[in-house]
Amino acid sequence: MLKKVLLIDDHMVTWAICEMVLSKTAFCEQLEKLSNGKEGIDYFSSYFDKKKKGETDLLPPDLILLDLNMPLMDGWAFLENYIRKYAERLQGTRIAILSSTVNPEDFIRAQKYEIVIDFINIPLTIEVKEELKSHEGKKPYFS
Repeated sequence: MLKKVLLIDDHMVTWAICEMVLSKTAFCEQLEKLSNGKEGIDYFSSYFDKKKKGETDLLPPDLILLDLNMPLMDGWAFLENYIRKYAERLQGTRIAILSSTVNPEDFIRAQKYEIVIDFINIPLTIEVKEELKSHEGKKPYFS
């Protein structure tokens, strides 16, 4: 079981579905929800500020479920910022795109990022959640 999943999505319906699927299937202990990429960057900035001050009980997310189309800062801008500022320090954190896009360019673009382990069309389902569990980087959490 993953310790923490961070969901970055601006739709409350997606929040509710993810919460239901992840909690009913023992996928993670904790689900945190943010509504746009800017909140995501602020989350990690705050995380590292707290770590610098000696807070040792903080856990980074094992997985980020990331929407692409959001206000203030979209998923692509979050991804670029996250990789540039935080990814190297969070080697165990991976990202799965969770989006309603049907643009083939989005799928191609996502494949260029090593940190992105999946591209999921919403809604998140139990079957898709099982596929995430089988990813090489996450298998140890579910063995």
